[in-house]
Amino acid sequence: MKILILLNNIDHTGLTINTVDLCEAFVKKGHTVHLLLGYNPSIVSNHLQALCKRFYDSGAVIHQYDSDFSGNIFQKIFKKLKAIAFLLISVMRLKPDVIHSESPYLSFIPWLLGKKFVSTLHVNDLVRRFEYKNATRLIAISEETKRYAIAKFGYKESQIDLVYHGVPKRFSNPLPTIDISNYKKKFNIPNSKIIVGLVASIEKRKGHDILIKAVEQLPEETRNRIVVFFLGSYKSGPYNWLENLIENSLIKKNIVWEQYQDPKPYYDIFDIFVLPSRLEGFGLVVIEAMLANCCVIRSNTEGANDQIEHRATGFIFENEDIFELSNIISEVVLNDTLRKSIAQRGREYALKNFTSDIMAENTIKVYKKVLR
Repeated sequence: MKILILLNNIDHTGLTINTVDLCEAFVKKGHTVHLLLGYNPSIVSNHLQALCKRFYDSGAVIHQYDSDFSGNIFQKIFKKLKAIAFLLISVMRLKPDVIHSESPYLSFIPWLLGKKFVSTLHVNDLVRRFEYKNATRLIAISEETKRYAIAKFGYKESQIDLVYHGVPKRFSNPLPTIDISNYKKKFNIPNSKIIVGLVASIEKRKGHDILIKAVEQLPEETRNRIVVFFLGSYKSGPYNWLENLIENSLIKKNIVWEQYQDPKPYYDIFDIFVLPSRLEGFGLVVIEAMLANCCVIRSNTEGANDQIEHRATGFIFENEDIFELSNIISEVVLNDTLRKSIAQRGREYALKNFTSDIMAENTIKVYKKVLR
């Protein structure tokens, strides 16, 4: 199958990660993949270079266009028209079997050409704009995004397919013990510490403050056993938000923050992974952490019940309830057997349900519905 995917920018969101995972999985299964990829140098930081490389190494044919629309009003209009022309001409020239608009605000491209297409709804805060057009078939990544699509955009349930995000199996391959030890030494983390990790862009909706406050509620003896490790970079301002949180925290000496990069080795040093998001689409990082044998705790936002059976494969707490989160963290920090057994069952469940191969197979089934 000749697949054309539309992505307007590379960033460190689940949308971008999902796209590159799909590209790799489709190529592995023998499909031809073309990617119309927007590139804006001003937002592609050094930490994202490895992610850019993954796209170019994925086996997909990359057709890059300039998505930097900065400048005065006339420059912006010219740049946008140039990009639209490139996208329209590329779709007509490539003649794909199926078009998949991963970026919702590029869905007007196949719509303008009268083409059938697939789109994915990644988050529940998407707003309708002229550029957004309803797809022939919509992929929802959780039960919550499915309900949102029906309520917000008027989709019929029969037009929506539920396809959970999947991640590469590489996350299930543990680092050698010596490498884990070296990573801990790099950040001056003693082997006796329990590492509580969060991989997320630095923005309020991801709930870094919720995790900090939850750990602050713990008795001092328990707090001192923990290192909180943030891996992530700012997506947008205010750019001193996390710095201020850390500086004013009771546990500031027990917090490590590293800029976003390939999270794989970091999951391997985490004992516990917490996703305290106020709003999510699915929470791809939870699956990555489960595959890496972390004991996972997350808020009951979008995707939680699709991913986790509470107290069997992970833990779910009420959104923004720092006291419930604190109690769960305390329980798994103090009970090694519980923490490790939950992590193991979570890993087994993720391997059966949330790999890139499974995601690709289910996405191809959606494509075939469009081709009927």
